[in-house]
Amino acid sequence: MHETSQLRWARRLAVVCLAIGSLPAAFSQASETFVNSSTSATTTQPADKMDLIDKVLGMVGPAEPTTLTQKDRFQIYLLSVGGPVPLLGEAAGAGISQWKNTPPEWGQGWGAYGERYGSNLAYNGIRQTITYGASIALHEDTRYFASGKHGVWARTGYAILSTFTARHPDGRQSFSYSSVGGVIGASGIASIWGPRSWQGFNNIAENAGISFGATAALNVAREFLPDLLHRPRPENSSGH
Repeated sequence: MHETSQLRWARRLAVVCLAIGSLPAAFSQASETFVNSSTSATTTQPADKMDLIDKVLGMVGPAEPTTLTQKDRFQIYLLSVGGPVPLLGEAAGAGISQWKNTPPEWGQGWGAYGERYGSNLAYNGIRQTITYGASIALHEDTRYFASGKHGVWARTGYAILSTFTARHPDGRQSFSYSSVGGVIGASGIASIWGPRSWQGFNNIAENAGISFGATAALNVAREFLPDLLHRPRPENSSGH
């Protein structure tokens, strides 16, 4: 049976509202801090002294290895859902899908583009919400940190591996259940409102794989962006 666009939007909105509705319980958890073993002081530059390049680097580059409070974590979550990077990134992703005509059931035109863009934003919102809640429960810091390594291949390998890892309060790096769970969970939920070509295990796995690949590419860009902008890389003395 063919669903109307209004019904798809209503279902999508209900799913997103349900996911975001769980935030108060997660946010009420006791505070904890993540501190790099080499420093306990925040080394961020005052905002009024940051030029445009530094502001851009702060949004998409490696995170400073500084204390992460629950307030900081929540602010990062909000930016990851509705900040300029996801808004622009999902718009670009919708444009690529429009060009490739995927999914084909949505066709072409501005209405189809809006369908794809809205779907991308909903997917990202669900992914980030799952990751945010699980990272609190599992004590995972899912920010991307510069490798501290030398050589293109070593740094690239670290960046790709970081797609599936997170840092813990004691500084160790291990498999990230929250990040991986966010991608898999969002891919499964997206199949509910998506067309037939999105449904089924194989299609869900393919969509998850695309998300992992895009995140890995973004992490590689984050690793090398300070070099391209001629800015020092944030220190990462954990050796991971």
